[in-house]
Amino acid sequence: MTVIKRSARISGLVAAVLALLLLMVFSPALSPRGVSAEQAENKVATPPANDEGSADKKDDPGQALARFMRQKLQASNSILEGLCTEDLTMVADGAKTLMKMSGEEKWRVSNDILYRRYSTEFVHAVEELEHEAKDNDMDGTSLAWVNVTMKCLKCHEWVRNTVLAESAK
Repeated sequence: MTVIKRSARISGLVAAVLALLLLMVFSPALSPRGVSAEQAENKVATPPANDEGSADKKDDPGQALARFMRQKLQASNSILEGLCTEDLTMVADGAKTLMKMSGEEKWRVSNDILYRRYSTEFVHAVEELEHEAKDNDMDGTSLAWVNVTMKCLKCHEWVRNTVLAESAK
């Protein structure tokens, strides 16, 4: 009975995360300018290289950040797809992509101590996700993904309410 309740709870959490991510993917307000949802979905979820085709000094900083954020979302979508199809290799690959991206300079939108804490918590959550996926633990991987998602959402909320609000002043 406990196993059934736990599986139902995990399924409910995964469904909620899926719904949230689908909303984010298909929301026009979250799409970077000039990139359709279809074009964004067809890009490979890998960290940008520092070459002429990447988001670098030539780009408007807002466009570069939007492109980088879209790549993070694509890696997240890959993780969610892996969970939905029980392809834990896909989950581990998406987690590796997020780990690589978290080391990029573009990741650090603030030097604030609270932002650094959120970022560190996110990295630890992604490490746990990758570990659970490599251990072939579907339940552990699902719960780790919910934790990663919550870390994302809390940090994004903080950035919107603090960093962006302060930069608008």
